[in-house]
Amino acid sequence: MAIKILAPQSRGLMENEVFKGHTVFSNGMTNTPRPDAFGTVYVFNDDILYPKSFLGMHPHKNVEIVTIMLSGIESHKDTLGVHENYSAGDVQLISSGTGVLHEGGNVSDVEDARHLQIWIAPKQLGLVPKVQVKKTDKTEDALLLVVSPNSTQQSLKINQEVWIYKGKLTSNQQTNYQVQLSGNGVMIYLIEGILNINSVEIQGGCTAFVTDEDFIEVLSKDDHTTFVLIDTVM
Repeated sequence: MAIKILAPQSRGLMENEVFKGHTVFSNGMTNTPRPDAFGTVYVFNDDILYPKSFLGMHPHKNVEIVTIMLSGIESHKDTLGVHENYSAGDVQLISSGTGVLHEGGNVSDVEDARHLQIWIAPKQLGLVPKVQVKKTDKTEDALLLVVSPNSTQQSLKINQEVWIYKGKLTSNQQTNYQVQLSGNGVMIYLIEGILNINSVEIQGGCTAFVTDEDFIEVLSKDDHTTFVLIDTVM
């Protein structure tokens, strides 16, 4: 097994008057400890949108964009006719294909909103764009599948060999993960809490990149541990 840890303080920082974002990947920057990508995943941002923040219409093409809401309420409107709000627990997948424009922001005047945004290179280019949403799920499953290539377990269907799970564990609770395809890599982003990943401990804000391993043991050392696990072809 090979496991590399990106510490919270090694994440990039983007900040202006409307948002603050911590970045896991280099996003084109040089001389950084952050990788350019991990398999098909090349953007992973932990973003806080300040009250009344808003981003106007802008385009995306040939990228799979996954947004996982962590707190607050955010609006979304696009050129495909989707116009709705998302709250904590909701997951959105934009398969941008030949092209789509969208806009949105924090609908609150007083509270921050927080989400994870993940960009994934598609398996096929030039497909018809579409938007899918998985609304808040109250399940207590340790690992909840939210994105997959085949819509397994009512997950959103992505145009790539990628599986994305939301994880939630209490203290000393363990879950075991079998990698989907031999040779795949697994990326675990710890939102909060403490995790042991195959006996390697990480703290909140850390990212673990696991390769050359088909079976992963994930053990929580905190009462409120939440994370995202991404299984991707390399």
